[in-house]
Amino acid sequence: MSFLAVESGMRHWFDAPPPAGTGACVAYVDTPGAWVAACGPLVEADDAAYPGELSRAALRFVDAARASGRRACFFGSEAGEHRGLSRLLVGAQPVFHPGQWLRDLAGHRRLREQLRRARAKGLRVRAVPADELAEGCPLREEIEQLARGWLDSRHMEPMGFLVALEPFRCAPLHRYFVAEVGGRAVGFLSAVPIGRRHAWLVEDVVRSAGAPNGTTESLLVALMREVADSEYVTLGLTPLAGPVAWPLRGVRWISRPLFDFAGLRAFRERLHPHAWQSVWLAYAEGGSPARPVLDALRAFARGSLVGFAARSLVRHPSGLPWALALPLPPWTAGLVWLLASHRAALLGFSPAELAVWAAFDAMLLLVLVRAAMRPQRSRLLLATSLAVVDSFLSLGHLAWVGLGPTAVHAALRALATMAPAVGALLLAWATTRTASMVPAATSPITEARRTSPTEAVARP
Repeated sequence: MSFLAVESGMRHWFDAPPPAGTGACVAYVDTPGAWVAACGPLVEADDAAYPGELSRAALRFVDAARASGRRACFFGSEAGEHRGLSRLLVGAQPVFHPGQWLRDLAGHRRLREQLRRARAKGLRVRAVPADELAEGCPLREEIEQLARGWLDSRHMEPMGFLVALEPFRCAPLHRYFVAEVGGRAVGFLSAVPIGRRHAWLVEDVVRSAGAPNGTTESLLVALMREVADSEYVTLGLTPLAGPVAWPLRGVRWISRPLFDFAGLRAFRERLHPHAWQSVWLAYAEGGSPARPVLDALRAFARGSLVGFAARSLVRHPSGLPWALALPLPPWTAGLVWLLASHRAALLGFSPAELAVWAAFDAMLLLVLVRAAMRPQRSRLLLATSLAVVDSFLSLGHLAWVGLGPTAVHAALRALATMAPAVGALLLAWATTRTASMVPAATSPITEARRTSPTEAVARP
């Protein structure tokens, strides 16, 4: 991952030269509380001395961060265990041996069918020299427009650090490929060399919403043919893939409407990699992994996690339906508990009325989840309509039964009335704001892209 050291936003720490130090370089970003390194130290050493020098450089970086009042961690480390550092599995990266992969292609029927579909739609892929993508060139402008459209289609805000979209930085070192239909660019791939190895990282892949199915696969085949004699090709980190810790599995589930981690893994599995390599978050030994995880997330969010989450909720059509859906399971479970414990009167309902309300909230939950997963206009409108009905019924009920005799009655009834009203207002605002962004119907191509997000994955 050493290529990332030269990308924008990176700071650089240089160790003292040997024998006092290791002469290593670490590329990192400085968050309010930590230095978050891009992968691991860059160390010049022979194969026998390399593991020891790598660990030594990592520890010296941790010490330098501590001397500056910062914590330190290494996100995306591919190395084994470092002496003095703990590590947390954060995912895996697929590894392909290009020559062997091309020979195996004939045996992968589903993959061949995707390539056939793309050809049938008139898709053609060609290698592009760097000078054809110089600033001001027509193809460069076409690719930049393609990238902007891709970013606008995502369900959360663009991130920084290791996933910033910068395909033209150090352009002469890249291998570029463009997918075209009728002379118009619909897909783009850039790959960068991996350090001193004869290998390649697929750094960026973007495609338009109207690109034929099989565009990503066609771009990958073109790269494999170009570098068929290389040691390997990798698509980079597949986050939260593999046997990650249970809190990360929870994150994988709860964030699915914003990023489908499982779909990303499934798509890459269908490309038939030859191996999966573990990727780690390394941090100072003896500490809790919670802080390093938060530090890494702040690096990707380019600052405040609260601000990043707020922008993702407000600016993207999946955000608000999902945010409103999350409190409904415990609330509905609470209603069921009140019903089972014969306490429906706390909310001013008869048992039958409370059962109907619990069923209505369960239905609203289902509609909100569906709207978050695929934010079509019709689903957003249905969710808004149900929330408005819920709001008016709740207000009417409160006016009929009052706040009740005790503070507990008043608090529960006020919450039961205010929550639907606030939700209805937010959904109405979100639906109005996103009406021009969300298509009334989803085409088969867009449907496939949302089901398998790696059909349009930038900076794997």
